Formats: sequence, C-alpha cells, structure tokens
Amino acid sequence: MVEIKEFQGLIYNKEKLNKLKVEFKNIICPPYDIISPNEHRSLLFKKYNFVNLELPKGSKTKKYQNAKKTFSSWKRSKIIIEDSLPSIYIYQHKFSYPANSQKYYTRYGIFCLVKADPEYKEIFPHERINPKPIEERMRLVETLGIETSSPFLLVEDPEKKFLNMILKLLKPYSLFLEIKQDDGQEHKVYRISDPQSIKNIKNFFKSKNLYIADGHHRYRVYCDYLKKNKKEYFMAYISSLEDDGLLILPTHRAVAGGHIYEEIKRYFDIVDWDGRSNLEIVLYHNGVFKTLKPKFYFDNLPKIVLKNPYFLLDKVLSELEGEDIRQHLFYHQDMKEAISYADKYNGCAFIMPSVKKEDFVKIVKNKIIFPPKTTYFYPKVYCGFVFYKL
Repeated sequence: MVEIKEFQGLIYNKEKLNKLKVEFKNIICPPYDIISPNEHRSLLFKKYNFVNLELPKGSKTKKYQNAKKTFSSWKRSKIIIEDSLPSIYIYQHKFSYPANSQKYYTRYGIFCLVKADPEYKEIFPHERINPKPIEERMRLVETLGIETSSPFLLVEDPEKKFLNMILKLLKPYSLFLEIKQDDGQEHKVYRISDPQSIKNIKNFFKSKNLYIADGHHRYRVYCDYLKKNKKEYFMAYISSLEDDGLLILPTHRAVAGGHIYEEIKRYFDIVDWDGRSNLEIVLYHNGVFKTLKPKFYFDNLPKIVLKNPYFLLDKVLSELEGEDIRQHLFYHQDMKEAISYADKYNGCAFIMPSVKKEDFVKIVKNKIIFPPKTTYFYPKVYCGFVFYKL
C-alpha cells in the first residue's frame, strides 16, 4: 500500500521577491543531472536562482558549504519561508515538443510526501544506480537537510481517476504560482489544503504501486537518509501514466568503428525497409539507413522482453563487445546527434523507437531493469516551486 500525505513546503517568499523585482521565471531550474556547464553558468548569474541549492558552485568540498551558506542566508532574509498550511501541490506544465515547435502538450502531477519503500516492494525502479551520484547527492542532503529535487514517480490510472481528480481541483483561488518562460514553457502550481480533497487523493493511492520514471539516485539517497535519521517520508512528484502530456522519448545509440557493421550480421539481417512493417531498430552506417531483422531471439532473455529492441540490441552488443560496451556507447534523444557521432568516428548509429507505456509497466512490474539509457521521460520536472525539509 502506497502512503502519501500533505506537507508544509519550503517556498520562495513571493512578497519579498516582488519587492526585489525578481521574476519567478529566473528562479526555477532543471534538475541537476541535465544542467550543462553553459546553462549552469547562466543560471548562477540569476540572483536567487534555485541552482545555488540544486547544483551549487565550487570545488568538490567547497560546493556543499556554498549551498549551506546560501540556504542559511535566504532563510535569514526570508527569501525562503515555510508555507502556511499543510498542502498537496498540483503542478501543471505546458511545453512544446519538439522543443520550440508549435505542438504543445500539458502534463499534470502532484508534489506530495510519499512513505519511503527502500526494499522496492511498492515503488518499482527501472534503472540501475551508480555509487558516485549517490555519494554526491547524499553529501548535499546531509549538508542542507532538505530535499531540493524530487523523484518523478508514475501511477497506473487506467480510468483516469487520479488525473480527473486533480483537474477538478484547478480553481483560480488555488493558483499559487504562474510562470511563463522565454521559450514558451508555462508552469502553474496550485496549492490544495482542503482536508476532503487531500483525503480523496490519499485514498486513491492506497491500492496502487508507483514506478520511478526519473530520479533513481535521488530516491535511493532519500531512502538511506530517512532510515539513518529514523524518518519515513520524502517529497515526490507523481503523474498519471494515462496523462497525454507524459512523453517517453527514445534514446538512440551510436558506436565508433565500422567493425560493428560486419559483426552484427551474425545476429541480424540488414535489409531495406518495405515501407509497411513497424520499424524496430534502424541502422545507420556511412550515409545509408537500413533496418535490422533478428535472425533469432535469445532463449536466456525473459519472455516478456524477448522482442523488445532495447534488450535485444543490448544483448547483441554485449555478446559482441563485452558488457563494457555500455560505457562506450554514445546516447542521445536527437537522432541527428547519434548520426553525427557515427559519421565522425566511422561507426554505426542505432535509431530506436519509444518504449510504449504499457510495455514499460509490464516490464517494470516484473522487476526487470532496462538497459542503460532506454527511457527519457520528457520534460524533466523543474526545481524551485516547492521543496522539503527532511
């Protein structure tokens, strides 16, 4: 049984920022793991930007002290305050995809507290975690005592009960924040403090499991931190799997060296596309696109993933090159970037399809971990709207 609850979030003081003429669009930032060095420098120039806590500047040890100093200063000057009432916060994110196009989507979700499940009995992962990010995020959490960015969780919602429940709560009087960014993205946060509405949301989750879409390392850090400090709840962002604004982008692969093109023929027929059949894996090499048709399937793959292109390609490349190949692959959501890499290093690019939501659920429910860099849930959940004192 998944337990969620309301909380008094830490928030930016709107009144104070208005007096200082600081716009909220200059406050929020993406999560730390997708901030490029150039974007990081740009965000640091914006006064009071949340990146100072989410990805603080400084050397390996100095950055944690910088974050602590900034956080203490912002609390002291009441830039950051505690919200007045225990609440659940609905986050509405409007965005274009492809980016800067005229095709818009809107995704809905909630920020709430979730009871940690360190054994992964009700909250299911789909990615492996690495020790280094765990260590770095733990240092930050232990230094600040707050959760700056939340794991992104998903809930099955076949009848759209959860989605419709939160849509009905989007009343003008509940609107807490409204931000429009220069690139056209729009963010709205609604604060829900009504006890009956909160109870209804809590009841929905009692019979549910949750799936980690993004933030596996953060989730592990919070579980470990809470256990160490004899606490139970962390802040999460939860969205419905049935939300039309929930996009799962493919992650294409590329590998250097032309030898792969010949070696891969042991496992695949390299053929022209007939224009009708579904494309599973498109192979690009030396300016030519072909499709890959498996000659056989691996008996030692679980039946549920036997024909999944990501598992199949991962198995083939690991058989050919050894499991270290995963660290040497080039990964990107943009097909053009993968092709450019293949051209640059006389290699191959593998143009992959998106993982279907129903396949994602079936595989994760069976506690099977996807190959690295399979899913990219788009867009990432921005930071700085509300955060949590652990």
